[in-house]
Amino acid sequence: MKWEFIGNVIQKVVVPLVTVATATMVAWLNASISKVDSELKAQIALVDIAVKEAQAEREKLRAEREFNFKIYDLVQQSLEEGNQQKQEVAKQFVLVMVDGELRQRLLGVLQEGGTPKIKRDTSRVLAQEREFAIEQNTVLKTVRVQAPSFNWEDWDYDIFWCSSSGRIANTQASLIKQQMEKEGAKGRIRVRELYDSVNARSGYQISGYVIRRSENEVRQAGALKKLSEKTLVDNGYRAVFEQQMTSQTTQWYLSAFICP
Repeated sequence: MKWEFIGNVIQKVVVPLVTVATATMVAWLNASISKVDSELKAQIALVDIAVKEAQAEREKLRAEREFNFKIYDLVQQSLEEGNQQKQEVAKQFVLVMVDGELRQRLLGVLQEGGTPKIKRDTSRVLAQEREFAIEQNTVLKTVRVQAPSFNWEDWDYDIFWCSSSGRIANTQASLIKQQMEKEGAKGRIRVRELYDSVNARSGYQISGYVIRRSENEVRQAGALKKLSEKTLVDNGYRAVFEQQMTSQTTQWYLSAFICP
């Protein structure tokens, strides 16, 4: 009887408990395996994305190198042939399609070995770009002991006018500067020429009427837009300034472009 009783207890109590425990353990193992599997898949996906991005970057760099070599060959060939027309084409390709140190080097090559006209033109371009770089450094290195208020009057402004737009653009930029000063502007306001060679760079390429601002300069850009448009209308010009976002970190500074 005793052993029979124990057997019944085992059958009725212990076996179900073991079954439940086993099922629980299996479920826990399956969940753990599923979690590890999901994490592993996620890691593999991240690695795959990183590999593809690296491949795309390598392909981009390779294409850029090949393109730069072609531009270099074009410059060299035009110089070897002494062909002024080809040198002019090469110069324009460099101005529009090449940036950075290579741009300066290729322009320097044309300045040294080109025809007399190409030498003069390239020397003028290089001088203009040096002048522009010096003026731009003033913007980037501006330091103030006391931060200005959020009022537009306390900020610095550059009003650019495009060389290709001629005297009208210069006149309009000057009118805006004068009106800003009349309305109490206290910061540095400059009217600056945006040379064709500079505007050809990838970071510019401006046309029309543009104000460039960052995310936290909405108020000041809005004030500049309103003042500029009213000033031009009052003087017989029609203009609508488009606002563009810029990634440049220049504190207390805005730039407007007049390139009709």
